[in-house]
Amino acid sequence: MRNALIAILLLSVSVTANAQRDKSQTWEWSFAALYQESKGMNSVEGSSLNIDSEVGFGFNIGYNWTDHFTVGVDLDFLRPDYRAVLVDATDPNVSTTINHELSQFNGRIKATYNIGSGPFRPFIEAGLGWSYFDSNVADGPPIVGCWWHPWYGQICSGYYNTFSDTLFTYGVGIGAKYQFVGDSFLKFSYNAWQLDGVAAAGDENITGFRLEYGWNF
Repeated sequence: MRNALIAILLLSVSVTANAQRDKSQTWEWSFAALYQESKGMNSVEGSSLNIDSEVGFGFNIGYNWTDHFTVGVDLDFLRPDYRAVLVDATDPNVSTTINHELSQFNGRIKATYNIGSGPFRPFIEAGLGWSYFDSNVADGPPIVGCWWHPWYGQICSGYYNTFSDTLFTYGVGIGAKYQFVGDSFLKFSYNAWQLDGVAAAGDENITGFRLEYGWNF
């Protein structure tokens, strides 16, 4: 009798833990630490772009349609260093080299499928979105604007437009998720994203790792 009661108690604890891990029809959000691998691109005209590896941060919010299927949105921010060599279009012997810092923002929608039913689950994901890149290099003379302040009089300031571009991206990722008993979880993944619109550069994908800690609600 005693052994039967112990078995029933252990089964009850197991069922409760599994119920806590079932996150169907719940929201989740997380903070992410990012590591983007270095990237080199060469054009057919001889110009090149080399982007250093960089650590960044991001956020995710998602909805668990079932205990296995999640749809979410990633927002990422990075500032990698880069080296660009620009070859003159009329004289290939003339080039300009730029060493600077790039501002990068990624916004993507992705679908994730979690494999298995335990607290530790491998997953696969696919998504699409846009990546914004700002060279932080001026593309012309400054633009100056002036206005009248009620206390300080006339104030003038200038700003620069910079070379920037927004590219459509799509890609896949693989990883694993551990759901703690309760509402928190830990995720680790490796991702590869294709950049649409830089065909002349040859290799068009960017890769990196993503470590997330988050909560269900």
